[in-house]
Amino acid sequence: MLITKIEPAFIDARGSIWDLLTDNDIHHIGFLINKKNSIRGKHYHKEQKQYTIVLKGRIRVIVKDLLDTKSKIETSELNPMDMVFFPPFHYHSIESLEDSECLVFTSKSRAGTGYENDTFRISDIESFQLTQ
Repeated sequence: MLITKIEPAFIDARGSIWDLLTDNDIHHIGFLINKKNSIRGKHYHKEQKQYTIVLKGRIRVIVKDLLDTKSKIETSELNPMDMVFFPPFHYHSIESLEDSECLVFTSKSRAGTGYENDTFRISDIESFQLTQ
């Protein structure tokens, strides 16, 4: 699981500039408002890449590389300005440990059916095995 702490790229008397992503093929930016103890995701995508940045609150992410039969389930807690990357074929879920807000950048648009056609839900990651 790739987690990055986002730091200001520039600071002066006027404030700061934060470079979130550069040189990426982003087709959708979403804003998540999550209530404490809510869970989102519990799925993977075959094509889509996703970056999630915590703006406010604290979340727990659970990730598993479904292409690696030996991969372990990884769990991490993210705080404001932490960013996690979910590549294709990586199961991911987000649990809000407190009320939280996140920005989500994805390589596929949510317009039309493209997002849903590339979203594969998993109810129990502990017992799931990918079959292609």
